[in-house]
Amino acid sequence: MAASYSSDPGRSDKPAVAVRLDGWKDIAAYLGKAERTVKRWEGQRGLPIHRVPGGAKASVYALPIELDQWLASSAIADSEPVVSVAASDPEVIAEPAAIAPEFSVRSSSLDAPPTSFTRFPRLRWVTAILAAGGLGTGMVVAMVSSATGIPLRERVQAIIGKKRPDPSAAVSDPERKLARDLYLQGRYEWNQRTPGSLDRALDLFTQAIVHDPGYAQAYAGLADTYDLLREYSTMPENDAFPRAIAAARKAVELDDSLAEAHRALAFAEMYGSWDFEDAEKEFRRAIELDPNDAQARRWYANAFAVSGRFEDSLEQLNRAQELDPASDVTLADKGILLANAGRTQEAIELLKVVERSAPEFSSPHLYMSRITLDAGDYPTFIAEAEKAAETMDDPVMKEIVASARMGFASGDGPGMLKSLYEKQKEYYLAGKLDGTTLAETCILMGKRQEALDLLDTAYARHETEVLAILSHPGLRTMKDEPRYQALLAKIHFPMRPAITRPLDSAERDNPHLAILNGLR
Repeated sequence: MAASYSSDPGRSDKPAVAVRLDGWKDIAAYLGKAERTVKRWEGQRGLPIHRVPGGAKASVYALPIELDQWLASSAIADSEPVVSVAASDPEVIAEPAAIAPEFSVRSSSLDAPPTSFTRFPRLRWVTAILAAGGLGTGMVVAMVSSATGIPLRERVQAIIGKKRPDPSAAVSDPERKLARDLYLQGRYEWNQRTPGSLDRALDLFTQAIVHDPGYAQAYAGLADTYDLLREYSTMPENDAFPRAIAAARKAVELDDSLAEAHRALAFAEMYGSWDFEDAEKEFRRAIELDPNDAQARRWYANAFAVSGRFEDSLEQLNRAQELDPASDVTLADKGILLANAGRTQEAIELLKVVERSAPEFSSPHLYMSRITLDAGDYPTFIAEAEKAAETMDDPVMKEIVASARMGFASGDGPGMLKSLYEKQKEYYLAGKLDGTTLAETCILMGKRQEALDLLDTAYARHETEVLAILSHPGLRTMKDEPRYQALLAKIHFPMRPAITRPLDSAERDNPHLAILNGLR
């Protein structure tokens, strides 16, 4: 396959540039190396190679901006000969960029092995940007094709120079305009909420930062993108959230009056570090700075749409809908909130409207699959889950749903649940499925103790989905279980119920239990 090209945004005087390189041959040619060397670099040195989801093993591609950054930030000492246009050019050996330390997000011995930079290579160079407080030494913007014949070392050095750009340094008007254009393109891609569009948004926001290192909105966009990548792609949340927090804090540092920076920080603190009090403070700060930011109100509503706070959350979602009536995202989120509040039929009717309006949008299909599974409407569950898996391009979900369909065909409801459970457990044990999802299936099958074991482990691993015990109707059926009550107390989510009768001793010790008992 040949590399694909496009023009550099806003630069008519630039040559055609590679958007991506398809296949080992093009990647090797770009780097001026043999294919076997490039393949070895991927496994041993974290060369940023991507694989097409669901594609053949050989369906690989790479982004030139990432390859250049990898070269510039990695000390490469390989003895194999150069075989392409850069044959006369020495290896690029640049000063390594600093890598940010990991955030102190809760962990335990039960944690899965940390995700390597080999699997998600872009994390290496974006982390370097955040750690440096500006740009990594080797950040490269221009994705110049090796077909131009310019030696690789000259291409890299011409772009990055020898010093890290200073965020406080003056930025020319053309550079600032280009950064703004890249940022706006990134926002467009971010709003599409697909794995591919979020991937492009990440690149565009990063390029905007390269052109204007002090551009707070670009850092906020970067944080927003990481906030969503763990939901709409296969990026693990323990990779996404620390980087979202780092980018958001950088945006706040650059411009404390920027609402979207506080909004992005609030989201990541809520789901990533479980700092609920600070998350609410940041959400309120974001809304105070920009009362017309529908996104802030929607995220605030979703974060606190738990038992005892449904009315507050619905109020925020209704306001978000008024501010952005055409938003499919707001309507979909309102649908699942209504379902969790027990207004199931309203939720289904609303989600059907969104599905007709935006059939390629994954959220309404995903929410409908959850609602209909809980309701025992297995044919609708299977159909909706298939659509969600397809729109998300999630190979794990596709296999799980395919197994559920086969089970339903051979054994109706019980057969479907058995097949669903077995396939989910297989992927859970392989580290590819969160425990809370499997716990929900266990509850439907009457496996309550196994569900509690899974939830305890999910909490110990700091899995975001375990917070669903605060609002998911199926999980809340275990409210009388002491282990469930203990888990609620450990999460310690700030609830504010309006108590209508005196509390008993257990409810005084655990306000979450009071809410679950209907005292609101």
